[in-house]
Amino acid sequence: MTLTTSLDRSSQINNGDRLLWAARNEPINRPPVWIMRQAGRYLKAYRNLRQKYPSFQKRSETPDLAVEISLQPFHAFKPDGVIMFSDILTPLPGIGIPFEIIESQGPILRQPIRSQTQVDALTPLEPDVTLPFVRQTLNTLR
Repeated sequence: MTLTTSLDRSSQINNGDRLLWAARNEPINRPPVWIMRQAGRYLKAYRNLRQKYPSFQKRSETPDLAVEISLQPFHAFKPDGVIMFSDILTPLPGIGIPFEIIESQGPILRQPIRSQTQVDALTPLEPDVTLPFVRQTLNTLR
C-alpha cells in the first residue's frame, strides 16, 4: 500500500479543479489561470455578438447570452476557470436603484442616492425575485 500526499495528488488536478483547489488553499502544481471578462473584448466572437446585441444589459441579463460570452475566453484559451459575464452594478435595480449602461459612456444613474430618505427607501435584495438571470447563468456555467 502506498500513501499519496496532497502534493502527489496535485499533479493529477484537472483544469476545472485547479481553481477550486487554490480557493481551498490546497496544494496545486501551478497557479490557476482565468481570464477576466474584459479580456474577451478583443475576441471577434464577442465583437460580433456585441454588434448583434448592442445593449450591455441585454447581454449580461439574458442567461444564454451571458453564458456564451462567459465561455468565449474559455473556448479560445482553455484557462482553469470562467468568470461570469456581468457587471458590478447588476444588483442595484433589485434594491431600488435603476441604472442603464450606455455604450462608450458607462453606467448612468438617473437618480443618484444623495439623501438619507433615498437610502431609507431602498428595498432588501431578493436575488431570486429581482435577479433570476444570475442564478440561471451560474447554474448553466457550473
